[in-house]
Amino acid sequence: MDKKLANHTRGFTLLEVLIALIIISVGLVALLQSSKHSANTLTIAREQTAALHVADQVMLQLYNRGGLRLGVHQGEQRFQGQVFYWQGTLTTTENARINRLDVKVSLDRDFDYAEAQLSGFKKS
Repeated sequence: MDKKLANHTRGFTLLEVLIALIIISVGLVALLQSSKHSANTLTIAREQTAALHVADQVMLQLYNRGGLRLGVHQGEQRFQGQVFYWQGTLTTTENARINRLDVKVSLDRDFDYAEAQLSGFKKS
């Protein structure tokens, strides 16, 4: 009787091995999807960081430009191999000596989605 018990406990059954393989497969698929999601998030974060840098640079350029008129100003700027389109809007405020400057940066000319937005104030 000891021989039968010893032979039975020596290894894994085929069913146990298949269940273990299924569990490992599910874990690997979850890990792969998590890695893909992390890579996508990193790409989005890089684009938004670059767009924020462009918005900051455009804000400084418009702020330092003399004789800037009220209204919408547009342009494009290349940064890190990507073309960004920007739109700066200069409007009046309740204080006649101060204007508001809003800058939007997008990856498309239509500005359906702004990757970055900055607002500031400029002396009239």
